[in-house]
Amino acid sequence: MCGRFTLRATPEEVANHFRLLDLPDFSPRYNIGPGQMVGIVRAQQAEPGAEERTPEINAASPKSASPAVGSDAEPAVKREWAWVKWGLVPHWAEDPSVGNRLINARAETVGTKPAFRTAARYRRCLIPADGFYEWKASSRGKQPYLIRLRGDRLFALAGLWDQWHSPTGEILETCTVLTVEPNPLVARFHNRMPLILPPEAYDLWLNPTIIQFDRLREWIRPYPEDEMEAVAVSSYVNSTRHEGPRCVEPAAGTGTLFDNNSS
Repeated sequence: MCGRFTLRATPEEVANHFRLLDLPDFSPRYNIGPGQMVGIVRAQQAEPGAEERTPEINAASPKSASPAVGSDAEPAVKREWAWVKWGLVPHWAEDPSVGNRLINARAETVGTKPAFRTAARYRRCLIPADGFYEWKASSRGKQPYLIRLRGDRLFALAGLWDQWHSPTGEILETCTVLTVEPNPLVARFHNRMPLILPPEAYDLWLNPTIIQFDRLREWIRPYPEDEMEAVAVSSYVNSTRHEGPRCVEPAAGTGTLFDNNSS
């Protein structure tokens, strides 16, 4: 599963990696948890007033990106940044509290599950991250680990988003993180891991004309373990009330990384 992650990169790094049209506005986050607002990258939505209008829910208007944002070649699918709540509320739900139970979705079955199948067809997204946490039982209790790509690089969690309308007309946008079977590294901590997509899959994943989820099956697989590592971190991260660099500080007396060559 994926119940906590980080986004410590700068807005400029995120804009360049995901080739965003505008520069997102956010501060580094070290302990993102369910129920919180998270930034997602999705296919650009229709302009206000268009037939399928998507309202702006960002707390602040994004600053214009410099011409250097992204690359010289625009992505095949124009992308935008949006703020949504973590915990998917299907558009047909009677009560938004259902989102508390839908922070993750099994990638192998989202195409058929009622809670996810519409979003899997029409509302896929990328969730920028640069690490996620898992816990491993030990004689001293559960030890948290930060699992990341080698080089501490940015990556994309595969996600779905949806839009829910309350009876009084309020609009809530939410998301879920897709999970798959773990690679051997993550299997030391949990029987599921978040689906991490490589950059070459971004355009296909976001392409709104692809509504047959089976066309994306080649990307439903564990990320290669030899490109990942895990480091024991302080128990400070255990509480979602805690934020800041202290969350990712190596645990006292450890200092070793789990990788595919360690035991």
